[in-house]
Amino acid sequence: MYNLTYEQIINLILEKSNISKEELEKRVNVKLKDLSDLISKEGAAHIIANELGIKLISIPISLKILDVLPGMRLIGLTVKILSIYETREFLRNGKKSRVASILIGDETGTTRLVIWDETQINNITNMKEGDILKIKGGYCKENNGFKEIHLGNESQIIINPEGEFIGNILLKQQLLRKKISELAENDNVEIIGTIVQLFEPRFYEVCPECNKKVKLLDGNFRCEKHNIVSPKQVPLINFFFDDSTANIRVVAFRDQATALVEKTEDELRNIKNSPEKFDNLKAEILGKQLLIKGRVTRNEMFNRLEFVANHVQEADPVEIAEAIIK
Repeated sequence: MYNLTYEQIINLILEKSNISKEELEKRVNVKLKDLSDLISKEGAAHIIANELGIKLISIPISLKILDVLPGMRLIGLTVKILSIYETREFLRNGKKSRVASILIGDETGTTRLVIWDETQINNITNMKEGDILKIKGGYCKENNGFKEIHLGNESQIIINPEGEFIGNILLKQQLLRKKISELAENDNVEIIGTIVQLFEPRFYEVCPECNKKVKLLDGNFRCEKHNIVSPKQVPLINFFFDDSTANIRVVAFRDQATALVEKTEDELRNIKNSPEKFDNLKAEILGKQLLIKGRVTRNEMFNRLEFVANHVQEADPVEIAEAIIK
């Protein structure tokens, strides 16, 4: 079963039955009450669909890229081609096979379209950047925290279908949101939760030209690219982050460090040298609820997963509640 939203489930039931929306909503509420609110509204709607003989898993749905989730099948999309990549050859069971990929986008984001069927791969010669594609029967998979649309031999592509239009493309790949307990090394994802422990700010030396970390050798700071330099110091903050499924150590560098605590670099230097000021900072920060985007790495010294933040923002309390429920 893939993750349809409540509204998508309701709309699909209404399309495939004679039941009114009012009656459908009533049945959902009765089901929630009967089960003592132990299931979500989505779960109750799925049960009603089954009772009505409607198999949601077999119904093709038309979505925007933002709404597509790993595990979904029979997906329909209308998208624009942004870039066509070179087709790759590989060996499968001793036979040569090919796979093609295209960067596609719509008003909600961008993603990679992966094509395995030979007929469809041959059809790429008829495509060009800017063409609109109507896709039927795709399925979504995860690749290092990014979602991809895959097409097999039962999928269909229509090039420049009549009457279809794509507005301004949102040039942004949508990161998947994962629970901390689900994280794996090299994931590029977003997580949502609460700061439960904060460690004292630290500073490290970087090259003033390229901002890469420098090494102290023979009394001089050396950059691999710019040799001996007079380094500048930039902040680093470590904290533990919890989402009720698990916790993980998060590392925030530079701008993300200052954004996290809403302090300037000079203020962080003063806090670093004052236990009293650090205690005050902890009182401000602990319990703060955030949405963090970044990458999962492995700390080889401690053999544990850590999360390197590349974007930090305050989380919507509603999103926090929904994440806990799910």
